[in-house]
Amino acid sequence: MQPNTIRRAGTAIAVSILLIGFGVAAVWLAIVPGAQTEVLSGELASSDIIAVEAAPLLEGMKVAANFQFSQPRDPFRPLIVAGGVIITDGTPSGGGGTVTGTVVKLLDITDVGGDLRAKVEVAGVEYDVGVGETFATNFKIVSLDADSAVILFGDNAFELLIGQEIIK
Repeated sequence: MQPNTIRRAGTAIAVSILLIGFGVAAVWLAIVPGAQTEVLSGELASSDIIAVEAAPLLEGMKVAANFQFSQPRDPFRPLIVAGGVIITDGTPSGGGGTVTGTVVKLLDITDVGGDLRAKVEVAGVEYDVGVGETFATNFKIVSLDADSAVILFGDNAFELLIGQEIIK
């Protein structure tokens, strides 16, 4: 016999044993008189409903009434709105949000003698860079199109359209 044939036969035997076991268990549960529950026969037990505030708690435990564990967010609401304003924690990027980092903004892309050049602003300083050039120490232009740029920050690549900004 071939090894694959033996393996298939062993698998078939194992599956057969499992199916027979499930069948025997199903028959056992169906015909054994003690397997049926008698909890639902007769009257239901009455119980008092206790308000959450009055419920007994273990020592050190507190009830957080009207507490929402996560804030739902509309997945169709854009995080970046027209004008390049970044929405982070519900506050626009000039309104006292809790965002820290370096703001990178793609200002413009121009064609200079057949080569595309990007005008990028990093932390308030403007750079005029082409493909393959490094700017602001940690950023590098990977590719340029007429309206977008792919920028590398360390080993993290991101794409910006003209007018967009991101915090890195």
